[in-house]
Amino acid sequence: MAGETAADAADAPVDDIVVTARKTRERLQDVPLAITAVGGADLRRNDHIRLEDLNQLVPSANVVVTNGHQASISIRGLGNNPGSDGLENSASLFLDGVYLGRPGMAATDLIDVQQIEVLRGPQGTLFGKNTTAGAVNITTEAPSFTLGARGQATYGNFNYQQYQGSLTGPITDRLAFRVTGYRTTRDGIVDNITTGRKTSGLGRDGARLQLLWKPTDDLSVRLIGEYSSEQQSSGAVTVIPSMGLTPAAIQAKLTATGAKIAIDPTGRTTAVDGPVATGTKQGAGSAQIDWTFGGGFKLTSITAFRYWQYRSDSDTEGSSADVIYGGYYIQDRQWTQEVRLALPRMGNVDALVGLYYFNQYVETDQHLNYGKDAAAWLSGIPNSLLPVYAKVSPQIAGLLAFNNTRWDTLANPLTHSIAGFGQVNWHVTPKWNVTVGLRETHETKREDVSRPIPVAAATGLPVTALASQAAAPIHAAISNTAASFLFSTDYHPSESVMVYGLVSRGQKAGGLNTTLPPTGLGADALKVEPEVATNYEIGIKSELWDRRIQLNLNLFRTEIRNYQANVLKEVNGQVVQLLTNAGRVRTQGVEAEATLRPVENLTLHGYVAYNDAKYRSYPAGPCPIETTGRPTCDLSGRPVAGAPRWTTGINGTYEHDLGRGLVGYGSAEFSYRSHFYGSLDDSRLTVTGGYGLLNLRAGVREKNGLWDLSVWGRNVTNAVYASNYFNYGSILPGTYVAFFGDPATYGATLRFNF
Repeated sequence: MAGETAADAADAPVDDIVVTARKTRERLQDVPLAITAVGGADLRRNDHIRLEDLNQLVPSANVVVTNGHQASISIRGLGNNPGSDGLENSASLFLDGVYLGRPGMAATDLIDVQQIEVLRGPQGTLFGKNTTAGAVNITTEAPSFTLGARGQATYGNFNYQQYQGSLTGPITDRLAFRVTGYRTTRDGIVDNITTGRKTSGLGRDGARLQLLWKPTDDLSVRLIGEYSSEQQSSGAVTVIPSMGLTPAAIQAKLTATGAKIAIDPTGRTTAVDGPVATGTKQGAGSAQIDWTFGGGFKLTSITAFRYWQYRSDSDTEGSSADVIYGGYYIQDRQWTQEVRLALPRMGNVDALVGLYYFNQYVETDQHLNYGKDAAAWLSGIPNSLLPVYAKVSPQIAGLLAFNNTRWDTLANPLTHSIAGFGQVNWHVTPKWNVTVGLRETHETKREDVSRPIPVAAATGLPVTALASQAAAPIHAAISNTAASFLFSTDYHPSESVMVYGLVSRGQKAGGLNTTLPPTGLGADALKVEPEVATNYEIGIKSELWDRRIQLNLNLFRTEIRNYQANVLKEVNGQVVQLLTNAGRVRTQGVEAEATLRPVENLTLHGYVAYNDAKYRSYPAGPCPIETTGRPTCDLSGRPVAGAPRWTTGINGTYEHDLGRGLVGYGSAEFSYRSHFYGSLDDSRLTVTGGYGLLNLRAGVREKNGLWDLSVWGRNVTNAVYASNYFNYGSILPGTYVAFFGDPATYGATLRFNF
């Protein structure tokens, strides 16, 4: 912040953090639940502009953003279901009070952020919609009635360039504005041995305009309009073979097509010859009205609309052959309305009540394009011999019909959700509080799924030989009414210590698959049951050493029924993303966080979390590829995929007055996560983790913050790690496809602020 000096921070206690986790402003240390808050100044100081940066700052969190569609947030091991079009995430995202229907809506640069709060455990009472794992609450900076501007320019290796700027100030004495914009680009980081070019480049840009109108001291209206887009080339993939060797089934396909495939354990090489493009566009608008009246009553209304569009074309089999590439075209429109009333304290009681409405309409087109080598790849028979075999084999003749065709599967899930909620805080004594919350939600979903006759890629005309693959619209619908609740109690034995305990339950709505059901099954096979989570937690929050240390500790146990998961599965001969219920799951563990200022101008923050997440009952789970001859495997008692047992991190910043109006500073961040399984089937070939990421930064700034110049490095040890894995079935038998994190990056950043 401009105007803050190094001397101001000397010998100061740890800063108070104010959060809105319970829809009202409270000190973080007074909120009786497991929550981590990261302020905007801390995010900007270390250029944390991506949602996945939370992995280094928050215990028990795992954010994976492969692209705008393949994005997921898991908390305490729950929520690993990326790429779902008929199902929401278990850990929900909120931006300025607005629920985001899919994690990819936040796969943008996070600039002008005031604070990010990560709430762990079910948050169904106040946050409602699908928060069985927790919630990520992002608030941006509102317009200011004081003129100010902020900007920065960054350059790094791989031709990384990032520019952002923000301007705010008054229009009249009652109307203020804030305008923000950014652009980020980077060249590819993966070598394509087929084309000689690099892939996995990216380009993002966006803008936001805000108006804040305060006609009276008791009434404010905040209007937000925003637009963003992202284009990137996927391709940071590696085929992971069984036992480190190319499986015989893959070798036969390579021989039949004369192709090559990349096997690179570092994830820096690919051999794809097809398209590798993905793109996201979105626009949004919201209006928030806050009115305080009647001696302390506060009425809040948030109305919002968001449009999200995703388009992709990606080589599926990962070889230099022209076999299969597919993708999605998705349009998502959502409308939300929330009205809540905060009641002032009356005697020993205060409360909050509200209504919430959510409407989402999604149109999806999952397309699959078979190239000229498709039949040879799928059969293992060379192209030159296929016509001969086709004369005596109807099966081979049928495969030949696949060549140079396009298949489209269409779906249009529609969701309506309405809820009423309330929460009451009873201040039994000045030191003892009891909170009770309840939310009742009614939700319906419906869709039609169909497939037209596959068409010839060159002409767009139907292929008669594939007419049997068409499917008339199949209608599916689900409806559910459920309650979420919270009971918590907290006790303050002193001003600096709070102990608390809670029981909470949240329910995540059921879902609908947006692909055709397996042969012989009807609409019921498309349905996914609601996920129900019940959480038990006790904790302590404390401030020690004249408030130089904040130390928080909690123990938790969460029981989940009908755990929802998203798995790649072969259905009717095609690989699709399939929503399933993975039976019962249990997570339990302990989390500890500490923030301290041990010496002048040094601030440290650290955390450690242990999480034992297991499938309690999953008798018909998917089998890992090393298990053959079985359609399903019993995963009961096995670890939950994507849930490392240990996550830990430490970060710190040190400042020193250099004289002549200059302040030097340095910061370091290190995070570690232990081994975990990267695929739902718990294959030993997808074990990842056991790695640490180290970020470093050093810089100098003008004492009042007018300018700041720093050099930095991210993942400076060049750790190699996979973020997620996919099993493409018979297309790549015996293998997994892995998506890797970024290698070591470094650069310099210049900021200004006035």
